[in-house]
Amino acid sequence: FFHWGLHAWAIYAIVALILAFFSYRHGLPLTLRSALYPIIGDRIYGPVGHAVDIFAVIGTVFGVATSLGYGVLQVNAGLNHLFGVPINETVQVILIVVITGLATISVVSGLDKGIRILSELNLGLALLLLALVLCLGPTVLLLKSFVENTGGYLSELVSKT
Repeated sequence: FFHWGLHAWAIYAIVALILAFFSYRHGLPLTLRSALYPIIGDRIYGPVGHAVDIFAVIGTVFGVATSLGYGVLQVNAGLNHLFGVPINETVQVILIVVITGLATISVVSGLDKGIRILSELNLGLALLLLALVLCLGPTVLLLKSFVENTGGYLSELVSKT
C-alpha cells in the first residue's frame, strides 16, 4: 500500500522542495549538503558537507546497482521464456554492459539530446503498451479494476497513514 502512490512520491517531493528552496533562494549548490545549511551553516563547504555528498553518491550507486541487478535477472528470465536465451551469468553480464553503455551514451550526450530522446521514447512506448493492453486485453475488467483500486486507495489513504 505504501510502496507506490502518494506516500512514496511525497518523500521525494519533500527532498526536492528543500533542495530547490536552498538552491534558488539562497544561492547554494544543488546538492544534498545544502539541505543541512540551517543546521551546520557554512560548514557545508567543508569536510562535513563533502561527507554528506559522498554518502549521497554511494547510496545512489548502491540503489542503482540493486535495481540494475534485479532488472537484469528479470530481463534474462524474459528472454529465456520468449527466445530460449540461457539463464546464466554470461548473459547477465552482457545485459549489464549493454544497459550501462546505453545509459552512459545517454548521459554523455546531455539533457537536450540523449536523456530527452530516451524520455520521449519511454513515454511513447509506455503509452503504446497502455493502449495495446487496454484494446487487446480485458478492457472492461481493466477499467473496472482501475476504478475500484483507485477508490480503495483513496478511501483507505487516511486510515492506513
